[in-house]
Amino acid sequence: MSKKVLFLVNGLGLGNSTRCYAIIERLKKLNSKIYVVTSGNGEWFFKDKIEKKNLFINEQIQYESDNQKLSIKKTLFTIPTIINTIKKNFLGLIKIINLVRPDVIVTDSVYSFSGIKKFNIPIVAINNADLTVDYFKKLSNKPKSIYGQYYFVEQLDYLYHKIIPDVVISPCFLEKDLKKIINSNKIKRVGPIVRIGIKKRIKKKNKRGAIMLSGSNFGVEINLKNKNQKFALDIIGRDKPKNWIHLNGIEFHGKIKNNIHLLNNIDFCVVNGGFSALSELYWAHIPMIVVPVPNHAEQWTNAKQIELSGAGILSDHETYEDKIIRLNDNFDKFENNYDEMNIDQNGTENTASIILES
Repeated sequence: MSKKVLFLVNGLGLGNSTRCYAIIERLKKLNSKIYVVTSGNGEWFFKDKIEKKNLFINEQIQYESDNQKLSIKKTLFTIPTIINTIKKNFLGLIKIINLVRPDVIVTDSVYSFSGIKKFNIPIVAINNADLTVDYFKKLSNKPKSIYGQYYFVEQLDYLYHKIIPDVVISPCFLEKDLKKIINSNKIKRVGPIVRIGIKKRIKKKNKRGAIMLSGSNFGVEINLKNKNQKFALDIIGRDKPKNWIHLNGIEFHGKIKNNIHLLNNIDFCVVNGGFSALSELYWAHIPMIVVPVPNHAEQWTNAKQIELSGAGILSDHETYEDKIIRLNDNFDKFENNYDEMNIDQNGTENTASIILES
């Protein structure tokens, strides 16, 4: 008997939508009937992937930015608006649940679901706040700029998911984190969640790279300073700047829903610290230069995990071009690091199984 699965997907960026769609692809193969509630970028992403009658749109909760940086101070002033949005979305969600009558609810970074426990429908959360908290506690030399977001967002996120969902699926990169014994029956760790079609990188002599920086409102303009790039580059998610001077080998692809064909053709990637994008690149053995959104604790800890694994380099918006040169000067080292890793291949399948067993 097929199950009806209702996904609640945060639409601020594209990472939550991408990894939920990877899971949805697997569930569809298992004859599950899928419904999605989302907002913002999520509406744009899902509108041609989910039947119109099964796609529901709510209001997006926004974090405030200041000069493309996450601003906790400005966000604090919008708390009344955030609370009102959560209340409004909750009332809409009640109507959707009564209409759909799902067998299981899957949530990815959506916080309007606490009151729906009264329906006695299993709630499964996709959330790696436990991993963020673990690494924040044990890593040294943390930038002071991430402390505010950590205590205001990540700690609350972690505590919320300890209490509300029935099951928390926590994706992780490293084998040691996957095998770590967790003092909680609720948290189930899985390997990287990856879309169907992503392929392992094939080693080749002539390198092609990508710059893929943020699908949310925290992105900055791509304006390369080094006009003598030695590598072909795909700029994914950004339109060509108005004052752009054409450079051979550099292509702007704008905001696209399916970047798989581009990812399958690159050898390295400059990318923000969103967990979904890093998961796919890590699984595909693609060396990375990770540029966390400024002031964002989770993205910084994600970037440090990639650096500690030997899969890439931590950077910032001012120096990532220099890091491209450094990475390529030591490319053999990153390839060898990947060759020695034991990366879990079944994160998406295991996630789908946990959902259906809930």
